[in-house]
Amino acid sequence: MSEVESEPDGLVVAMTRDAAGLVTWVEESVVDLLGWQPDQLVGQPSTRLIHPEDQGPAVAAWMDMITAPDETWLWRGRYQSADGRWVWVEVTNRCELDGQTIHTTMQRVSVEQVGIEEELRAREELLSRLSDALPVGIFQFDRAGTIVFTNDQLFEILGTAPAARIDGQFANVVPEDRALLARAAAATLAGERADDVELRLDVPRADGVPCERVCVVSLRPLTDSTGAPVGAVGCVNDVTDRVLLRRELEVRASIDALTGCLNRGTVLQMLEDELATPRPEGTAVVFVDLDRFKFVNDRFGHATGDAFLRCAAQRLHTAIRQQDRVGRFGGDEFLVLCPGVTDEQHAQRIARRIRLALEGPVDINGAVIELHASVGSSWTAEPIPADTLIERADALMYAKKQAERTRDELVGTR
Repeated sequence: MSEVESEPDGLVVAMTRDAAGLVTWVEESVVDLLGWQPDQLVGQPSTRLIHPEDQGPAVAAWMDMITAPDETWLWRGRYQSADGRWVWVEVTNRCELDGQTIHTTMQRVSVEQVGIEEELRAREELLSRLSDALPVGIFQFDRAGTIVFTNDQLFEILGTAPAARIDGQFANVVPEDRALLARAAAATLAGERADDVELRLDVPRADGVPCERVCVVSLRPLTDSTGAPVGAVGCVNDVTDRVLLRRELEVRASIDALTGCLNRGTVLQMLEDELATPRPEGTAVVFVDLDRFKFVNDRFGHATGDAFLRCAAQRLHTAIRQQDRVGRFGGDEFLVLCPGVTDEQHAQRIARRIRLALEGPVDINGAVIELHASVGSSWTAEPIPADTLIERADALMYAKKQAERTRDELVGTR
């Protein structure tokens, strides 16, 4: 790299540029500052002279200036002189209200100022290299929500390209979770800290199909010398695998392993939650007891009995509505939770459909077994205890089972 020139001489050079950064006029004294003749610069993009490491901040400062006409903006960086050296200069820019003419002045920066700039630049480079080596996404934003700093891992996790604002950077967050991020950012800018904000993302795959991803965001406020928040820094962790494992464990904990139905505890909790939630329509339960299940186990063995239960569960699932839920309540007992049922007659129709779906022979490894079930339903539009509603359905089921048994006995005596 060429030597850096930094000795100040009090010389101030004026120039004008257009909105694209092309030099339209420059004072003759630019020869004393940079060694270039004015006609060598007019018509050329000023970025051609800016040090490669300073290009990014220079362009960002230029865009800020363009969007705020008649305000003066300050930038420091390195310009190349005609003999190849790099000269540290302080540049002021002001865009006229028409947005087409930019007035610029340049002067050399003192040795002390150069030392500070170089130290800051070295620290920024160290921070950038460290952050890119981390397995988490890092970002910084100011009070206006403008992104100030990011690392490459952030874009990989979020599935977005670099964006100017925090809402654009987190554009893949599902709509339902965007309020969580907004509240966390607002709290941080008020001086608080935000930990483990879980956000779901819809990240487009190469084929355009969104892929669900889950990340956790933590934020810390950044303050000025008075302690007032001026922005925030955050980190983003991809916890998709952990969340998927947690969901799988939750499902396993709620499912009966043999039949694939909900287990007793889960279906009871769902019923309690349903009854505790005010709704315009009522709730029904259907209690199902498989007839002669003990005979199946004793005659054909427990493996056949297990297959018999699985077949019954499959038939139950084909008979219920989309919003209904089936739980295995006991050994050969099932409970069907039916929300949105209008009245008792509606509940009875559902129970009748379930009973008919269960009736019929089952072929298990060549053994043909008749499947029969006793069914009872109960309905309520009042917030009664779940046990009360189940007991009503169980009592009706038992009464029907006894009536069927009595009828069979009477038929057998004829």
